[in-house]
Amino acid sequence: MKTISPNTRFRFFELCEQARDAGLGDAQCAELNQLAGKHPELLDQLAESLFYDAQLRQDGRLVADFQAEIGPMVPKARYPVFFYLLAAAACAMFGFWGFQSYRKPAVNLNPAIATLVKAKGCKWAASSLPTVENSRVSAGTYELVEGLATLRFDSGAEVVLEAPATLELIDAMSCRLVRGTLVSDVPPSAIGFTVETLKARVVDFGTRFGVSAGADGEYMVQVLSGKVEVEDHTESSLHKLSAGENMDRGMLSQKRNPQAAPAEPNRWRPDRIVNDGDGWQLLSTGFGAGKDAYVDTGNSTKNYGADAYFRVKRTTIQKHLNRKGYLGFDLRGLAKNGFTDAELVLSIEPSELGFATLVPDSKFMVYGLTAETGDDWSETSINALNAPAHDAAAMDLHLPVAAETILLGEFAIDQGVTRGSCRVGGQALVDFLNTDTNGIVTLIICRETDETAKGGLVHAFATKENGGNSPPVLRFKVGK
Repeated sequence: MKTISPNTRFRFFELCEQARDAGLGDAQCAELNQLAGKHPELLDQLAESLFYDAQLRQDGRLVADFQAEIGPMVPKARYPVFFYLLAAAACAMFGFWGFQSYRKPAVNLNPAIATLVKAKGCKWAASSLPTVENSRVSAGTYELVEGLATLRFDSGAEVVLEAPATLELIDAMSCRLVRGTLVSDVPPSAIGFTVETLKARVVDFGTRFGVSAGADGEYMVQVLSGKVEVEDHTESSLHKLSAGENMDRGMLSQKRNPQAAPAEPNRWRPDRIVNDGDGWQLLSTGFGAGKDAYVDTGNSTKNYGADAYFRVKRTTIQKHLNRKGYLGFDLRGLAKNGFTDAELVLSIEPSELGFATLVPDSKFMVYGLTAETGDDWSETSINALNAPAHDAAAMDLHLPVAAETILLGEFAIDQGVTRGSCRVGGQALVDFLNTDTNGIVTLIICRETDETAKGGLVHAFATKENGGNSPPVLRFKVGK
């Protein structure tokens, strides 16, 4: 075999690079064809480089991308198309393999390992991760501030990241959940896929499972189907979990008992009625005898009046875990029968309790308590046993007693949304306020949408104890 001179090898790849960047003239195309025909081993090197490129990128669309670039190079009728495909491959590989006598191989140190197959309302922090579906994603750490992001690793494993969360992509078979929540679906091709946290390692055996983790190391693993193996770094034995089982290391109890942020009375808890312009006034649950809380059928005797947010959930899978919110507004001092317009405004909070993937776009109902004897409920003692318009024996535990309430309106929250505000207004709310006789009105917030599997998200809304977000607010206009 005749030895190829360094100059000849360099010229061959130089022509390939020109073909990709600027196209070739007739003379250059003839020269490239001549070199390929005279030195067929160059074609072998091209084929080898294409093989290595495919391994590095792990992207089956590589050849299609090359073919898309070939079209405008030269007229297809004049030169064999496979030469242009090889030329494009060589150009694409120039940085990976290159010309051995003159350049050292340059390797892509951060190849793509996954594809963003779905992005629903995504917002990323300190990251350039694209939100366009089917974008390729490289190894690295990504922080999801809002929404749901579905990543399909090249191994076939699929991970749904739920905001707020921080995830480190390691390789096609592993990732690290720094904080937040994810749900993983692992097909047979990816058995052994691993999710790590600060203190644990979860290995899949062909299943669907969820993981929640805190930056402090606390975590919870819940198996939705199949089996997983959990290695806790602080324990000597392995834990094998099957469908329906979970392993909680402080995460669940932490989320069930949120700590209130430092209060900011002048900003978030106005102790007066605020002028909002154009005739509108604002009245929060922090005004006068206002109050806010929620009841939990799973903890029927527990009071949640001091929590930073009230939680709402409907579940027919675990009926003992239904929740609904109670709001009290102090209308004393306002003109009776004087409301001309009104709306309720709630601030959405990320409760991080349950999996958003298991709850679709959700509808919420707002009811008014018509049995005014129940308006005297106390924020510091209300629970699922003494709450007004609540029947512990009812079939629909997520709803209030129909005979004691009236439906005032509804609102919706898209799947994965953890920030923003919700508003409910209309004539029904105005009429309800105008029929009040004792100066205190009670509103009850319920979720109509059920979870699709055990462990679905519990929605949360800021209360007057929340130092970082606005409490429930009643906006209204009164007649002159």
